Amino acid sequence: MSRGYKFVRKNIVMIVVLCMAILSPSVVVQAGGINGNEAGVISAASGTFTYNGKEYKAGSAYINSLTGYLSADAIDLTAEQASEAIAMMYANVAQGVEQGYLYEVGAGGETSTETSTEETSGDMEDATEDDWADAEVEDDSTEDKKGDSTNSSQQQSELDVWEAMSTPTENKNKLEERPEKEDASAAVELEDDGIVVTTKDDEAISIPKDKPIVSDSFVCILTVVAGIIFGITIICGIILFAKKCMSFKKSKGRKARPGHSKRRKIRHYTRAVLTVTTAISLIGIALLLGLYVSLFNNDAIMQNMQSSGYFRYAYSQYVADQAANALTNIKDGKGLEETPKLQTYDEYLFTIKQNSLKVLNGNMEIVIPDSNVAPYIYNLKTSYVEIFVKAGISLILSTIFGILLMVFMDQKRERGVKHTAVSVLIASGVMAVLTLVMLIYKPYTLLYIEPDYLYLFLIECIKRCVTSLTSITAFCVVLGMLVLGVYKMMKNNTES
Repeated sequence: MSRGYKFVRKNIVMIVVLCMAILSPSVVVQAGGINGNEAGVISAASGTFTYNGKEYKAGSAYINSLTGYLSADAIDLTAEQASEAIAMMYANVAQGVEQGYLYEVGAGGETSTETSTEETSGDMEDATEDDWADAEVEDDSTEDKKGDSTNSSQQQSELDVWEAMSTPTENKNKLEERPEKEDASAAVELEDDGIVVTTKDDEAISIPKDKPIVSDSFVCILTVVAGIIFGITIICGIILFAKKCMSFKKSKGRKARPGHSKRRKIRHYTRAVLTVTTAISLIGIALLLGLYVSLFNNDAIMQNMQSSGYFRYAYSQYVADQAANALTNIKDGKGLEETPKLQTYDEYLFTIKQNSLKVLNGNMEIVIPDSNVAPYIYNLKTSYVEIFVKAGISLILSTIFGILLMVFMDQKRERGVKHTAVSVLIASGVMAVLTLVMLIYKPYTLLYIEPDYLYLFLIECIKRCVTSLTSITAFCVVLGMLVLGVYKMMKNNTES
Protein backbone atom coordinates (compact mmCIF):
# COMPACT_ATOMS: atom_id res chain seq x y z
CA MET A 1 0.00 0.00 0.00
CA SER A 2 1.45 3.37 -1.03
CA ARG A 3 2.26 6.07 1.48
CA GLY A 4 -0.19 8.46 -0.20
CA TYR A 5 -3.03 5.97 0.07
CA LYS A 6 -2.26 5.39 3.76
CA PHE A 7 -2.42 9.15 4.30
CA VAL A 8 -5.80 9.35 2.53
CA ARG A 9 -7.18 6.38 4.47
CA LYS A 10 -6.04 7.84 7.79
CA ASN A 11 -7.79 11.12 7.06
CA ILE A 12 -10.98 9.36 5.98
CA VAL A 13 -10.99 7.53 9.30
CA MET A 14 -10.62 10.87 11.08
CA ILE A 15 -13.50 12.41 9.10
CA VAL A 16 -15.87 9.55 9.87
CA VAL A 17 -14.93 9.54 13.55
CA LEU A 18 -15.57 13.27 13.76
CA CYS A 19 -18.98 12.76 12.16
CA MET A 20 -19.65 10.08 14.75
CA ALA A 21 -18.54 12.29 17.62
CA ILE A 22 -20.79 15.17 16.59
CA LEU A 23 -23.89 13.42 15.32
CA SER A 24 -24.16 10.88 18.14
CA PRO A 25 -21.90 12.04 20.98
CA SER A 26 -23.55 9.98 23.69
CA VAL A 27 -24.76 6.90 21.82
CA VAL A 28 -22.53 5.33 19.20
CA VAL A 29 -24.84 2.49 18.20
CA GLN A 30 -28.50 3.10 17.33
CA ALA A 31 -30.17 -0.13 16.21
CA GLY A 32 -32.75 0.41 13.50
CA GLY A 33 -31.53 3.93 12.72
CA ILE A 34 -28.58 5.86 11.29
CA ASN A 35 -25.67 6.49 13.63
CA GLY A 36 -22.87 8.98 13.09
CA ASN A 37 -20.58 6.46 11.40
CA GLU A 38 -23.27 5.43 8.93
CA ALA A 39 -24.07 9.09 8.34
CA GLY A 40 -20.48 9.53 7.19
CA VAL A 41 -20.89 6.66 4.71
CA ILE A 42 -24.12 8.14 3.33
CA SER A 43 -22.51 11.58 3.14
CA ALA A 44 -19.59 10.18 1.15
CA ALA A 45 -21.88 8.17 -1.16
CA SER A 46 -24.07 11.24 -1.77
CA GLY A 47 -21.11 13.36 -2.80
CA THR A 48 -19.44 13.88 -6.16
CA PHE A 49 -16.78 11.51 -7.50
CA THR A 50 -14.12 12.43 -10.05
CA TYR A 51 -13.06 9.73 -12.48
CA ASN A 52 -11.06 10.16 -15.69
CA GLY A 53 -11.53 13.91 -15.55
CA LYS A 54 -15.33 13.71 -15.23
CA GLU A 55 -17.65 14.20 -12.26
CA TYR A 56 -20.13 11.54 -11.22
CA LYS A 57 -22.89 11.15 -8.65
CA ALA A 58 -24.85 8.15 -7.41
CA GLY A 59 -28.46 7.83 -8.54
CA SER A 60 -31.11 8.46 -5.90
CA ALA A 61 -32.40 4.88 -6.12
CA TYR A 62 -28.94 3.58 -5.20
CA ILE A 63 -28.57 6.06 -2.35
CA ASN A 64 -31.97 4.87 -1.12
CA SER A 65 -30.77 1.26 -1.15
CA LEU A 66 -27.69 2.16 0.85
CA THR A 67 -29.69 4.19 3.39
CA GLY A 68 -32.23 1.39 3.75
CA TYR A 69 -29.44 -1.13 4.26
CA LEU A 70 -27.71 0.96 6.92
CA SER A 71 -31.05 1.60 8.68
CA ALA A 72 -31.60 -2.11 9.30
CA ASP A 73 -31.59 -3.34 12.90
CA ALA A 74 -28.72 -5.73 12.22
CA ILE A 75 -26.45 -3.00 10.82
CA ASP A 76 -24.61 -0.66 13.24
CA LEU A 77 -21.26 0.35 11.83
CA THR A 78 -18.34 1.32 14.03
CA ALA A 79 -15.93 4.05 13.00
CA GLU A 80 -13.44 1.51 11.64
CA GLN A 81 -16.08 -0.36 9.67
CA ALA A 82 -17.42 2.90 8.20
CA SER A 83 -13.96 4.11 7.24
CA GLU A 84 -13.20 0.80 5.53
CA ALA A 85 -16.48 1.03 3.60
CA ILE A 86 -15.69 4.57 2.46
CA ALA A 87 -12.14 3.62 1.50
CA MET A 88 -13.47 0.69 -0.53
CA MET A 89 -16.00 2.97 -2.21
CA TYR A 90 -13.36 5.51 -3.28
CA ALA A 91 -11.08 2.70 -4.44
CA ASN A 92 -13.79 1.26 -6.69
CA VAL A 93 -15.29 4.30 -8.38
CA ALA A 94 -14.53 2.73 -11.74
CA GLN A 95 -16.77 -0.19 -10.77
CA GLY A 96 -19.56 2.21 -9.86
CA VAL A 97 -19.29 3.94 -13.23
CA GLU A 98 -19.11 0.71 -15.24
CA GLN A 99 -22.05 -0.91 -13.44
CA GLY A 100 -24.24 2.17 -13.73
CA TYR A 101 -24.44 3.19 -10.06
CA LEU A 102 -22.83 6.53 -10.92
CA TYR A 103 -23.97 8.95 -13.63
CA GLU A 104 -22.03 11.81 -15.15
CA VAL A 105 -23.10 15.27 -13.96
CA GLY A 106 -20.56 17.40 -15.81
CA ALA A 107 -17.02 17.68 -17.03
CA GLY A 108 -14.49 17.66 -14.22
CA GLY A 109 -11.03 19.17 -14.01
CA GLU A 110 -7.76 17.40 -14.52
CA THR A 111 -7.90 15.75 -11.11
CA SER A 112 -8.33 12.06 -10.56
CA THR A 113 -10.43 10.39 -7.91
CA GLU A 114 -7.45 10.10 -5.62
CA THR A 115 -6.54 13.76 -6.08
CA SER A 116 -10.08 14.83 -5.31
CA THR A 117 -10.05 12.72 -2.17
CA GLU A 118 -6.72 14.12 -1.02
CA GLU A 119 -8.04 17.65 -1.42
CA THR A 120 -11.03 16.80 0.74
CA SER A 121 -8.77 15.26 3.33
CA GLY A 122 -6.37 18.18 3.13
CA ASP A 123 -9.12 20.54 4.22
CA MET A 124 -9.25 18.68 7.51
CA GLU A 125 -5.64 19.65 8.25
CA ASP A 126 -6.90 23.13 9.10
CA ALA A 127 -8.64 21.72 12.19
CA THR A 128 -7.02 22.33 15.57
CA GLU A 129 -4.76 19.82 17.30
CA ASP A 130 -7.34 19.42 20.06
CA ASP A 131 -9.93 18.32 17.53
CA TRP A 132 -7.62 15.66 16.14
CA ALA A 133 -6.73 14.48 19.67
CA ASP A 134 -10.39 14.24 20.65
CA ALA A 135 -11.08 12.25 17.52
CA GLU A 136 -8.32 9.78 18.34
CA VAL A 137 -9.58 9.34 21.89
CA GLU A 138 -13.11 8.78 20.58
CA ASP A 139 -11.71 6.28 18.13
CA ASP A 140 -9.98 4.36 20.93
CA SER A 141 -13.09 4.34 23.09
CA THR A 142 -15.15 3.16 20.17
CA GLU A 143 -12.77 0.29 19.55
CA ASP A 144 -12.98 -0.72 23.23
CA LYS A 145 -16.76 -0.83 22.99
CA LYS A 146 -16.53 -3.02 19.89
CA GLY A 147 -13.77 -5.26 21.17
CA ASP A 148 -16.17 -8.14 21.71
CA SER A 149 -17.95 -7.82 18.38
CA THR A 150 -19.81 -10.79 16.96
CA ASN A 151 -19.48 -12.50 13.59
CA SER A 152 -22.23 -10.18 12.36
CA SER A 153 -20.07 -7.17 13.15
CA GLN A 154 -17.16 -8.73 11.31
CA GLN A 155 -19.34 -9.12 8.26
CA GLN A 156 -20.34 -5.46 8.50
CA SER A 157 -16.69 -4.45 8.31
CA GLU A 158 -16.62 -5.95 4.83
CA LEU A 159 -19.43 -3.71 3.62
CA ASP A 160 -19.19 -3.08 -0.12
CA VAL A 161 -21.02 0.19 -0.70
CA TRP A 162 -21.56 -0.46 -4.40
CA GLU A 163 -22.96 -3.92 -3.66
CA ALA A 164 -25.32 -2.47 -1.03
CA MET A 165 -26.45 0.13 -3.55
CA SER A 166 -27.04 -2.39 -6.31
CA THR A 167 -29.55 -4.54 -4.43
CA PRO A 168 -32.32 -5.23 -6.99
CA THR A 169 -35.58 -3.40 -6.31
CA GLU A 170 -38.76 -2.77 -8.24
CA ASN A 171 -37.79 0.87 -8.77
CA LYS A 172 -34.42 -0.08 -10.22
CA ASN A 173 -36.13 -2.40 -12.66
CA LYS A 174 -38.33 0.52 -13.77
CA LEU A 175 -35.24 2.68 -14.21
CA GLU A 176 -33.95 0.26 -16.83
CA GLU A 177 -36.66 1.59 -19.18
CA ARG A 178 -35.22 5.10 -18.98
CA PRO A 179 -33.36 6.02 -22.19
CA GLU A 180 -29.78 7.24 -22.23
CA LYS A 181 -29.44 11.00 -22.14
CA GLU A 182 -27.92 11.21 -25.62
CA ASP A 183 -30.71 9.03 -27.09
CA ALA A 184 -33.65 10.81 -25.44
CA SER A 185 -35.87 13.35 -27.19
CA ALA A 186 -35.41 15.69 -24.25
CA ALA A 187 -33.69 15.73 -20.88
CA VAL A 188 -35.54 16.79 -17.74
CA GLU A 189 -33.29 17.55 -14.78
CA LEU A 190 -34.18 18.89 -11.35
CA GLU A 191 -31.81 21.55 -10.11
CA ASP A 192 -31.77 23.72 -6.99
CA ASP A 193 -33.55 26.66 -8.61
CA GLY A 194 -35.98 24.74 -10.81
CA ILE A 195 -36.53 22.09 -13.47
CA VAL A 196 -34.48 22.40 -16.65
CA VAL A 197 -35.74 20.80 -19.87
CA THR A 198 -33.09 20.43 -22.58
CA THR A 199 -34.21 19.54 -26.11
CA LYS A 200 -32.27 17.66 -28.79
CA ASP A 201 -31.16 21.00 -30.18
CA ASP A 202 -29.62 21.92 -26.80
CA GLU A 203 -32.35 24.49 -26.19
CA ALA A 204 -32.84 24.81 -22.43
CA ILE A 205 -36.22 25.65 -20.90
CA SER A 206 -36.24 26.54 -17.21
CA ILE A 207 -39.29 25.96 -15.00
CA PRO A 208 -38.88 27.86 -11.70
CA LYS A 209 -40.53 26.39 -8.64
CA ASP A 210 -41.97 29.74 -7.53
CA LYS A 211 -43.71 30.66 -10.80
CA PRO A 212 -46.61 29.18 -12.84
CA ILE A 213 -45.57 26.17 -14.90
CA VAL A 214 -48.05 26.77 -17.72
CA SER A 215 -47.26 29.93 -19.67
CA ASP A 216 -49.79 32.73 -20.01
CA SER A 217 -49.71 32.37 -23.79
CA PHE A 218 -50.77 28.71 -23.59
CA VAL A 219 -53.61 29.57 -21.20
CA CYS A 220 -54.64 32.35 -23.59
CA ILE A 221 -54.70 29.94 -26.55
CA LEU A 222 -56.89 27.44 -24.69
CA THR A 223 -59.20 30.26 -23.58
CA VAL A 224 -59.55 31.53 -27.15
CA VAL A 225 -60.25 28.03 -28.52
CA ALA A 226 -62.87 27.35 -25.85
CA GLY A 227 -64.36 30.79 -26.45
CA ILE A 228 -64.61 30.14 -30.20
CA ILE A 229 -66.38 26.81 -29.61
CA PHE A 230 -68.81 28.39 -27.17
CA GLY A 231 -69.27 31.32 -29.55
CA ILE A 232 -70.18 29.00 -32.44
CA THR A 233 -72.74 27.29 -30.21
CA ILE A 234 -74.25 30.65 -29.26
CA ILE A 235 -74.36 31.76 -32.92
CA CYS A 236 -76.16 28.54 -33.84
CA GLY A 237 -78.66 29.22 -31.08
CA ILE A 238 -79.23 32.78 -32.26
CA ILE A 239 -79.83 31.58 -35.82
CA LEU A 240 -82.28 28.91 -34.65
CA PHE A 241 -84.25 31.37 -32.53
CA ALA A 242 -84.18 34.09 -35.20
CA LYS A 243 -85.47 31.74 -37.88
CA LYS A 244 -88.10 30.34 -35.50
CA CYS A 245 -86.63 26.85 -35.69
CA MET A 246 -86.98 26.13 -31.96
CA SER A 247 -89.95 24.08 -30.79
CA PHE A 248 -90.42 23.66 -27.04
CA LYS A 249 -94.01 22.34 -27.25
CA LYS A 250 -95.28 19.41 -29.28
CA SER A 251 -98.66 20.13 -30.90
CA LYS A 252 -100.60 17.32 -32.55
CA GLY A 253 -102.11 17.79 -35.96
CA ARG A 254 -100.16 20.98 -36.62
CA LYS A 255 -99.65 21.83 -40.29
CA ALA A 256 -96.32 22.87 -41.72
CA ARG A 257 -95.81 26.60 -41.60
CA PRO A 258 -94.58 28.62 -44.61
CA GLY A 259 -90.81 28.37 -45.01
CA HIS A 260 -90.67 24.83 -43.62
CA SER A 261 -88.14 23.62 -46.23
CA LYS A 262 -85.81 26.52 -45.47
CA ARG A 263 -86.02 25.89 -41.72
CA ARG A 264 -85.38 22.21 -42.34
CA LYS A 265 -82.09 23.03 -44.07
CA ILE A 266 -81.12 25.39 -41.25
CA ARG A 267 -81.83 22.68 -38.69
CA HIS A 268 -79.83 20.16 -40.71
CA TYR A 269 -76.69 22.28 -40.91
CA THR A 270 -76.84 23.73 -37.41
CA ARG A 271 -77.38 20.27 -35.93
CA ALA A 272 -74.27 19.02 -37.72
CA VAL A 273 -72.24 21.99 -36.40
CA LEU A 274 -73.60 21.50 -32.88
CA THR A 275 -72.71 17.80 -33.01
CA VAL A 276 -69.09 18.70 -33.70
CA THR A 277 -68.85 21.53 -31.15
CA THR A 278 -70.48 19.36 -28.48
CA ALA A 279 -68.05 16.51 -29.20
CA ILE A 280 -65.05 18.87 -28.96
CA SER A 281 -66.41 20.33 -25.72
CA LEU A 282 -66.86 16.84 -24.26
CA ILE A 283 -63.26 15.94 -25.19
CA GLY A 284 -61.97 19.06 -23.41
CA ILE A 285 -64.07 18.33 -20.32
CA ALA A 286 -62.88 14.71 -20.22
CA LEU A 287 -59.23 15.77 -20.46
CA LEU A 288 -59.62 18.36 -17.71
CA LEU A 289 -61.38 15.83 -15.49
CA GLY A 290 -58.71 13.19 -16.15
CA LEU A 291 -55.88 15.59 -15.32
CA TYR A 292 -57.54 16.69 -12.10
CA VAL A 293 -58.15 13.15 -10.88
CA SER A 294 -54.65 11.92 -11.77
CA LEU A 295 -52.51 14.91 -10.77
CA PHE A 296 -54.18 16.84 -7.96
CA ASN A 297 -55.29 14.26 -5.44
CA ASN A 298 -53.12 14.92 -2.37
CA ASP A 299 -53.34 11.35 -1.08
CA ALA A 300 -52.31 9.97 -4.46
CA ILE A 301 -49.44 12.47 -4.69
CA MET A 302 -48.09 11.54 -1.26
CA GLN A 303 -48.37 7.83 -2.08
CA ASN A 304 -46.57 8.44 -5.37
CA MET A 305 -43.77 10.33 -3.61
CA GLN A 306 -43.43 7.43 -1.18
CA SER A 307 -43.35 4.73 -3.87
CA SER A 308 -40.86 6.68 -6.00
CA GLY A 309 -38.39 6.64 -3.10
CA TYR A 310 -38.36 10.41 -2.68
CA PHE A 311 -38.75 10.47 1.10
CA ARG A 312 -35.91 7.98 1.57
CA TYR A 313 -33.75 10.00 -0.81
CA ALA A 314 -34.59 13.25 1.01
CA TYR A 315 -33.59 11.62 4.28
CA SER A 316 -30.29 10.51 2.75
CA GLN A 317 -29.63 14.10 1.70
CA TYR A 318 -30.59 15.31 5.18
CA VAL A 319 -28.12 12.88 6.77
CA ALA A 320 -25.39 13.93 4.33
CA ASP A 321 -26.04 17.62 5.06
CA GLN A 322 -25.93 17.00 8.81
CA ALA A 323 -22.60 15.23 8.45
CA ALA A 324 -21.22 18.11 6.39
CA ASN A 325 -22.49 20.65 8.95
CA ALA A 326 -20.88 18.67 11.75
CA LEU A 327 -17.51 18.81 10.02
CA THR A 328 -17.93 22.52 9.36
CA ASN A 329 -18.74 23.19 13.02
CA ILE A 330 -15.67 21.27 14.14
CA LYS A 331 -13.50 23.16 11.69
CA ASP A 332 -14.92 26.48 12.94
CA GLY A 333 -14.33 25.49 16.55
CA LYS A 334 -18.01 25.43 17.51
CA GLY A 335 -19.41 23.28 20.31
CA LEU A 336 -21.71 20.27 20.12
CA GLU A 337 -24.76 22.42 20.79
CA GLU A 338 -24.32 24.02 17.37
CA THR A 339 -25.21 20.74 15.65
CA PRO A 340 -28.87 19.62 15.85
CA LYS A 341 -29.59 16.05 16.90
CA LEU A 342 -29.84 13.65 13.98
CA GLN A 343 -33.48 12.70 13.42
CA THR A 344 -34.54 9.13 12.84
CA TYR A 345 -36.14 8.28 9.52
CA ASP A 346 -39.62 8.06 11.08
CA GLU A 347 -39.23 11.50 12.68
CA TYR A 348 -37.97 13.03 9.45
CA LEU A 349 -40.69 11.27 7.41
CA PHE A 350 -43.46 12.71 9.59
CA THR A 351 -42.07 16.25 9.31
CA ILE A 352 -41.48 16.25 5.56
CA LYS A 353 -44.88 14.69 4.83
CA GLN A 354 -46.65 17.36 6.87
CA ASN A 355 -44.66 20.12 5.19
CA SER A 356 -45.29 18.68 1.74
CA LEU A 357 -49.03 18.61 2.39
CA LYS A 358 -48.95 22.23 3.55
CA VAL A 359 -47.21 23.26 0.32
CA LEU A 360 -49.72 21.27 -1.76
CA ASN A 361 -52.46 23.21 0.03
CA GLY A 362 -50.88 26.54 -0.90
CA ASN A 363 -48.59 27.41 2.01
CA MET A 364 -45.49 28.30 0.00
CA GLU A 365 -43.72 29.79 3.03
CA ILE A 366 -42.94 26.32 4.40
CA VAL A 367 -39.26 25.40 4.06
CA ILE A 368 -38.81 22.11 2.22
CA PRO A 369 -35.85 20.57 0.33
CA ASP A 370 -35.20 21.85 -3.19
CA SER A 371 -35.72 18.29 -4.42
CA ASN A 372 -39.38 18.28 -3.31
CA VAL A 373 -41.88 18.32 -6.18
CA ALA A 374 -44.75 19.74 -4.09
CA PRO A 375 -44.19 23.39 -5.19
CA TYR A 376 -44.27 22.40 -8.86
CA ILE A 377 -47.50 20.46 -8.38
CA TYR A 378 -49.12 23.38 -6.57
CA ASN A 379 -48.05 25.77 -9.34
CA LEU A 380 -49.44 23.35 -11.92
CA LYS A 381 -52.70 23.17 -9.97
CA THR A 382 -52.87 26.98 -9.92
CA SER A 383 -52.49 27.02 -13.71
CA TYR A 384 -55.11 24.28 -13.99
CA VAL A 385 -57.62 26.31 -11.98
CA GLU A 386 -56.97 29.30 -14.24
CA ILE A 387 -57.52 27.15 -17.34
CA PHE A 388 -60.71 25.69 -15.89
CA VAL A 389 -62.12 29.10 -15.01
CA LYS A 390 -61.26 30.65 -18.38
CA ALA A 391 -61.76 27.68 -20.70
CA GLY A 392 -63.40 24.81 -18.82
CA ILE A 393 -66.56 26.71 -17.92
CA SER A 394 -66.98 27.75 -21.56
CA LEU A 395 -66.73 24.11 -22.64
CA ILE A 396 -69.29 23.01 -20.05
CA LEU A 397 -71.75 25.71 -21.12
CA SER A 398 -71.16 24.86 -24.77
CA THR A 399 -71.99 21.21 -24.08
CA ILE A 400 -75.18 22.03 -22.18
CA PHE A 401 -76.47 24.58 -24.70
CA GLY A 402 -75.49 22.36 -27.63
CA ILE A 403 -77.50 19.41 -26.30
CA LEU A 404 -80.53 21.59 -25.52
CA LEU A 405 -80.50 23.17 -28.97
CA MET A 406 -80.21 19.81 -30.74
CA VAL A 407 -83.06 18.29 -28.75
CA PHE A 408 -85.48 21.22 -28.99
CA MET A 409 -84.81 22.52 -32.51
CA ASP A 410 -87.78 20.52 -33.85
CA GLN A 411 -90.64 18.39 -32.57
CA LYS A 412 -88.89 15.12 -33.32
CA ARG A 413 -86.84 14.97 -30.10
CA GLU A 414 -85.27 11.66 -31.06
CA ARG A 415 -83.19 13.42 -33.70
CA GLY A 416 -81.55 15.60 -31.08
CA VAL A 417 -81.02 12.59 -28.81
CA LYS A 418 -79.43 10.71 -31.71
CA HIS A 419 -76.94 13.50 -32.44
CA THR A 420 -76.20 13.84 -28.74
CA ALA A 421 -75.27 10.15 -28.69
CA VAL A 422 -73.10 10.68 -31.78
CA SER A 423 -71.28 13.56 -30.03
CA VAL A 424 -70.59 11.42 -26.96
CA LEU A 425 -69.37 8.49 -29.07
CA ILE A 426 -67.09 10.77 -31.15
CA ALA A 427 -65.57 12.10 -27.93
CA SER A 428 -65.18 8.52 -26.69
CA GLY A 429 -63.37 7.54 -29.88
CA VAL A 430 -60.92 10.43 -29.67
CA MET A 431 -60.26 9.69 -25.98
CA ALA A 432 -59.70 6.03 -26.80
CA VAL A 433 -57.14 6.94 -29.48
CA LEU A 434 -55.26 9.26 -27.07
CA THR A 435 -55.24 6.58 -24.40
CA LEU A 436 -53.97 3.92 -26.81
CA VAL A 437 -51.20 6.22 -28.03
CA MET A 438 -50.02 6.76 -24.46
CA LEU A 439 -50.24 3.03 -23.71
CA ILE A 440 -48.39 1.93 -26.85
CA TYR A 441 -45.77 4.63 -27.30
CA LYS A 442 -45.16 5.30 -23.59
CA PRO A 443 -44.06 8.96 -23.88
CA TYR A 444 -41.98 8.75 -20.70
CA THR A 445 -39.60 6.40 -22.53
CA LEU A 446 -38.66 9.32 -24.80
CA LEU A 447 -37.43 11.44 -21.90
CA TYR A 448 -34.29 11.28 -19.84
CA ILE A 449 -35.33 12.37 -16.35
CA GLU A 450 -32.94 12.87 -13.46
CA PRO A 451 -32.85 12.28 -10.51
CA ASP A 452 -34.19 8.76 -10.32
CA TYR A 453 -37.09 9.50 -7.99
CA LEU A 454 -38.34 12.26 -10.31
CA TYR A 455 -38.38 9.82 -13.23
CA LEU A 456 -40.25 7.26 -11.13
CA PHE A 457 -42.64 9.95 -9.88
CA LEU A 458 -43.43 11.24 -13.37
CA ILE A 459 -43.95 7.82 -14.97
CA GLU A 460 -46.30 6.94 -12.11
CA CYS A 461 -48.21 10.18 -12.76
CA ILE A 462 -48.40 9.33 -16.47
CA LYS A 463 -49.62 5.81 -15.72
CA ARG A 464 -52.20 7.16 -13.31
CA CYS A 465 -53.29 9.66 -15.97
CA VAL A 466 -53.67 6.84 -18.50
CA THR A 467 -55.75 4.88 -15.99
CA SER A 468 -57.99 7.89 -15.38
CA LEU A 469 -58.43 8.53 -19.11
CA THR A 470 -59.24 4.84 -19.65
CA SER A 471 -61.95 5.00 -16.99
CA ILE A 472 -63.38 8.23 -18.39
CA THR A 473 -63.32 6.80 -21.93
CA ALA A 474 -65.16 3.68 -20.78
CA PHE A 475 -67.75 5.85 -19.01
CA CYS A 476 -68.26 7.96 -22.15
CA VAL A 477 -68.71 4.83 -24.28
CA VAL A 478 -71.32 3.46 -21.88
CA LEU A 479 -73.05 6.84 -21.71
CA GLY A 480 -73.06 7.10 -25.51
CA MET A 481 -74.56 3.65 -25.87
CA LEU A 482 -77.23 4.45 -23.27
CA VAL A 483 -78.20 7.66 -25.09
CA LEU A 484 -78.24 5.70 -28.36
CA GLY A 485 -80.56 3.19 -26.70
CA VAL A 486 -82.86 6.02 -25.59
CA TYR A 487 -82.95 7.26 -29.20
CA LYS A 488 -83.99 3.85 -30.52
CA MET A 489 -86.68 3.56 -27.87
CA MET A 490 -88.05 7.02 -28.69
CA LYS A 491 -88.00 6.22 -32.41
CA ASN A 492 -89.91 2.96 -31.88
CA ASN A 493 -92.51 4.76 -29.77
CA THR A 494 -92.97 7.39 -32.50
CA GLU A 495 -93.41 4.79 -35.26
CA SER A 496 -95.87 2.78 -33.21
